[in-house]
Amino acid sequence: MKERNDFVVRAFGTLAVVLAVSLAGRGSAAEAKSCRLVFSGYEGTETLKDFPALIKIPDGLTGFRYEDAASDGQDFEFFGADGKPLSHEIDTWDPDGTSYIWVRVPELTKTTAITAKWGASCAATGTSSPRDAWNDDFLAVWHFSKFKKGVTFDSKHGLAAELRGKDTRKFIHAEGPVGKCYFSASQTTTSGPYLQVAKDDRWTAYGKTGELTVSFLLNSAIPHDNHDWGRLVSTKPFKGHPKGFEVVAEGGDALWLCGQFKTNLEFKVSASGGSDRYSFRDIWAYVTVVYDGTTQEASIYYNGRLGSKERNPAFVPTVSDWPLAIGHYGDALRLAPQGHECFFCGYMDEVRLSKAALSPDRIRADYLTLTRPTQFAVADGGKAQKILSRRLAQGDTPCVVPDVGSWRGANIVTMFLAPWSDADPFIRTTAIEEGEFALLEKLGLNFARLPIDYRFLVSAYDWEHWLEDGLEKVDAAVEYGRKHHIHVMLCLYRAPGFSVYHLEPFGRPATLKTDSKAQAAFMRIWRELARRYKGIPNDELSFNPVNEPIQFSTEQYVQVFGETINEIRKEDPNRLVMLDGNGCAKVPVAHFFHIPMTGQCFRGYEPGAFTHYGVRGNFSAKKPHWPNSPDDKEMQWVPEKQARNNAALDCIPKGYPVMIGEFGCFAEMDHESTLKFMENYFTSWRERGYGWAIWDYDGPFGFVDSGRADAEYIEVMGRKIDKKMVELLRQK
Repeated sequence: MKERNDFVVRAFGTLAVVLAVSLAGRGSAAEAKSCRLVFSGYEGTETLKDFPALIKIPDGLTGFRYEDAASDGQDFEFFGADGKPLSHEIDTWDPDGTSYIWVRVPELTKTTAITAKWGASCAATGTSSPRDAWNDDFLAVWHFSKFKKGVTFDSKHGLAAELRGKDTRKFIHAEGPVGKCYFSASQTTTSGPYLQVAKDDRWTAYGKTGELTVSFLLNSAIPHDNHDWGRLVSTKPFKGHPKGFEVVAEGGDALWLCGQFKTNLEFKVSASGGSDRYSFRDIWAYVTVVYDGTTQEASIYYNGRLGSKERNPAFVPTVSDWPLAIGHYGDALRLAPQGHECFFCGYMDEVRLSKAALSPDRIRADYLTLTRPTQFAVADGGKAQKILSRRLAQGDTPCVVPDVGSWRGANIVTMFLAPWSDADPFIRTTAIEEGEFALLEKLGLNFARLPIDYRFLVSAYDWEHWLEDGLEKVDAAVEYGRKHHIHVMLCLYRAPGFSVYHLEPFGRPATLKTDSKAQAAFMRIWRELARRYKGIPNDELSFNPVNEPIQFSTEQYVQVFGETINEIRKEDPNRLVMLDGNGCAKVPVAHFFHIPMTGQCFRGYEPGAFTHYGVRGNFSAKKPHWPNSPDDKEMQWVPEKQARNNAALDCIPKGYPVMIGEFGCFAEMDHESTLKFMENYFTSWRERGYGWAIWDYDGPFGFVDSGRADAEYIEVMGRKIDKKMVELLRQK
């Protein structure tokens, strides 16, 4: 089966995997095979009951070969840790390509393990039972993997979704994320196909205490016109009908849940992503709509994350006299259609209805097993157990911009200067340690910027010679961040041809802005990192190509970093790249405001005479402090320069991702002034939607073992923590 590379994502999950593969021999189909899988990719804390997990074959099972199994896959069996057989459903079986099996897992946690068995010595019919693979909460589950004379049946109750419409020739049984999918090419109100299911009260007769969850995979193929509406799942005969419910797509970037007359809940995807590119136009997305009658709350989830929620009794899915339709109004063809408000143009897959209000953990788990099955149920006895080292991630990084404005954290600088250099007295270790991420997590932070000397990655004398030990250190750091829920931003503090740092053991290197060899080496590093970490979501990993570019003209900046982004895109089209602003990370570069999947990073060191007072013995004649009051005229230059620093960023469009990559005050500044300085910046940054990270968390600029005599410390994980500073730092 040809996979849709724009959706099926293989991002590495937590690799706490135990795998046992028993092979009595090779090459004989008569010998049973087995493989143990652990659901270490599950991110939640709730124990999920009767979870439908997707097993992708062949790459989801170690040691699997089609020639070792029955030609139709019916010799497959699955067992829980207690040895009891598990019900499963073969969604798609393709001995020449990719196959998918749904397994009902009784209780799912991060450590749940199941065993798959196949081969002639297994049961002749296995335990495949579509009806039993889905618990009784499911009202219908349409895979669209099979159509027979224009009809596809749901797996739980056998409900028939019948192909209807005036021009069914525009229906396509297309390749989808999981086997086949449904596609309608209609863009008119008078023709085109849709699917209709006979009226059935099981999904409408719940009253105000009822529950309902509707979910599906969606890919809009309409022209980029926000005025085009498409009914996705509906029991309404027309817009505004007082009974039934419907889920609606507006253009390619908004979702609506419509309940009783004149009630709706909207989720604007582009507003969440920061650009109208981040939508479900020409890209698959997983949509879940939940109504909880007990709390009278309606919610819309996008790719497993909450988008909108509202408490409103009018959203209740009341009984409708109309059949359920997939892809248009409930029975719009019998009524007078209005504009383009009948048909949805695009792809849909895995449409499900449930009479339960699914939890956030469950919704996220459904998204993960659908989109990255081999990382959700991990089965690999070799390289995957070595964290990320020497193995390249596979699959596409999801095209989603994270909430950069929520990032709160610090720079971890233990790799910012190569270990053989004695230029900096603050250097401590030669690798980033897991304990640093564990400490940030313990303190309630969620972000770490990792400034790295490129000479950890390639030889200082031969830029084409990779240093595997250094690459493995970065692999480990990326995995530590994922394990401890810390977003990792990789940055080259020193790059081939560039360093802003004035102490260099080899003198000033060749200039990155003009030297073609330096540029080639720089881009080679970032292309390798893009290839190495492809598939890891942007809410876990981003790239910050070089620290504080300085003395670049605007044209040079655009050329060098524009080409760098292009090289990254060749390996990973959707990786978020956060560029340090020009002029030592102070000047926004407007050219990149309209480049998708980019943002920019700036600094919070203004005024430098305040933040760096005492650094390397630089003391002014009068020690500065935060103004005691508006009457303290002598010190008003401090907040005034802060304000000018912020004003320099006013040209940035609202919603464009911005991060303050570094800020802080040296320990010679009194503690009270430091906190007021930070709080004043935070107030402005928070209003602007910026995230921030202090330099460095560990030392005289930070909040760990800083040596400030006037600070209040608490002990956490054996370290002295500046209590007030870290509380201020992590505030949302």
